[in-house]
Amino acid sequence: MNPADLLNNPQLQNISPEKLALLMNLAQNNSPKETPQEMAESLKNASETAQKQGINFSSNEREMIVEVLKQNMSPQEQKKVDLLMQMLKNMKR
Repeated sequence: MNPADLLNNPQLQNISPEKLALLMNLAQNNSPKETPQEMAESLKNASETAQKQGINFSSNEREMIVEVLKQNMSPQEQKKVDLLMQMLKNMKR
């Protein structure tokens, strides 16, 4: 994903600068050809980094971030991400 897309995305206008910086780093290291599984691993690593920095994302923020990251994916890849995210939600219960 192009990091500039994050800055211009209206969904992310109210996110804190610390969180936005973390997302920018994720976007810069994110390949457009990244599979949903690779995206999940990147998100997991970013989450661990955020926790170490004392940054916590709300459920709504996490869902919004995934939606933003999915924008450049094909419909098939988006369905895979949705399935993967649903599986992760179920595992947390």
